[in-house]
Amino acid sequence: MNQVATTYEPSTINLYMQQAFRPISRRYFYSDYVNSLPVKPTDKILEFGSGIGVMAELLARRLYLGQLTCVDISKRYISRAKRNLRDYPNTTFVRGQLTKLNFSTRGFDAINLHYVLHDVPEASRQELIDEMYGLLRPGGKVFLREPLNESHGIPSANTDVLFASAGFVKESGNERRGRFMRDNYSACYIKAKNIRFFFI
Repeated sequence: MNQVATTYEPSTINLYMQQAFRPISRRYFYSDYVNSLPVKPTDKILEFGSGIGVMAELLARRLYLGQLTCVDISKRYISRAKRNLRDYPNTTFVRGQLTKLNFSTRGFDAINLHYVLHDVPEASRQELIDEMYGLLRPGGKVFLREPLNESHGIPSANTDVLFASAGFVKESGNERRGRFMRDNYSACYIKAKNIRFFFI
């Protein structure tokens, strides 16, 4: 079995550039997307692969009565995200692989997975999504957006199969030609409250 890297550290220049472009990224790349997500102010959300916290900050603003948990394998990303979100007491930060963290409390209302899955080794993706299923409450959702380009992306059909195999039901899915971002696939998957079998 292939093992997922337990850590990743961005270069200093990479970190500097992400931080420098943070206001632009927040406004032009992430704002409309986050505002379109069906979240409630009281929700408990986990963001996997939170990076320096650009999208996390937008989510934290919407969860003013809820809780946001940021997870990343990078010590430098988590450290920077803590500084960027220091004014949001509703946010906590966890460093490590999601499948190895053994959260003591589960029942998240949603998991945000943004431009992360395609970087996970193919042989390890199902284990990751299975873990997400276990972390969600019944009726909980995964919000996903992934690039579609062949060199660095994942086909939408492959993503759908992975989530279906874990037990999720797809609520929505849409391929878009990005103006600023690359061609991408946005989808929402639900952990079904009840499994029903239909016989024909």
